[in-house]
Amino acid sequence: MRLLDYYDLSDGFRRLRSASFADVKRWVVTLSALSFAPPPIETTGAICQVFPGTTWAHAKALQYELATDQGLLSTLDTAMRRQRGRPVRWQDWHPFLYAAVRVSRPNVVFETGVFDGLSSAVILRAMERNAVGELISIDLPAEETIVNATDRMLEGALPPGCSPGWIVPDCLRARYRLHLGDSKHLLPDALERYKRVNIFLHDSLHTYQHQLFEYHAAWPYVVPRGLLLSDDIFWTAAFHRFCKRQGVKYVNAGRFGGFGVVTKPDNCIASVA
Repeated sequence: MRLLDYYDLSDGFRRLRSASFADVKRWVVTLSALSFAPPPIETTGAICQVFPGTTWAHAKALQYELATDQGLLSTLDTAMRRQRGRPVRWQDWHPFLYAAVRVSRPNVVFETGVFDGLSSAVILRAMERNAVGELISIDLPAEETIVNATDRMLEGALPPGCSPGWIVPDCLRARYRLHLGDSKHLLPDALERYKRVNIFLHDSLHTYQHQLFEYHAAWPYVVPRGLLLSDDIFWTAAFHRFCKRQGVKYVNAGRFGGFGVVTKPDNCIASVA
């Protein structure tokens, strides 16, 4: 089994056909704000850019480590076929996420938006290999399709009888802290409990307001040289505008782009009192 890049053009055409005037207006505003977005960088180059001390060969080796992890990949694929009736659909940024955790060896990773739990499994496998780390995940269970979150996925809701993160193997759950509910209510308290976050990953509700809320909530807690990551950065202009206001540049990771990576500068506050 190997990780495959996947780009669902049919989904884009479907949304274009059903777009309302408000949708088109929002897309025009977003495209205008993102007109100066950096070009996409494939995984190996993105790892080397985000972690300057990492060689090309090391970045490649870490991707290969995940791609040949037959124990994990076959377990996830078997579970997905059983529950969804299809193989695992990998995103092209999953290898970046795995390599980022392996290189940085984080103590604390926050993740918002879990759904089936593929990203959680990737993070937890990297932590297991590092022998250090804890993953704090927050998710509002998608018992039905959630607009601007799960409505652009192959399936808009969790499998019947399954909870968020259901695909994470039991052997990886010792480092997993899963909290169910709206991140607007759960995230501030969770961040305050941990205070120092090495990596923050947004992959929950992709509205402009909610994305900005999560970025601003997490940023003070991200340690210097820690990472703020966001999937689907082209759904709205929130990520681009957040980075501009903070005076930081971001990496547009993945062959097709759309996965944003920001390294927190050394001169920023590491935590909130």
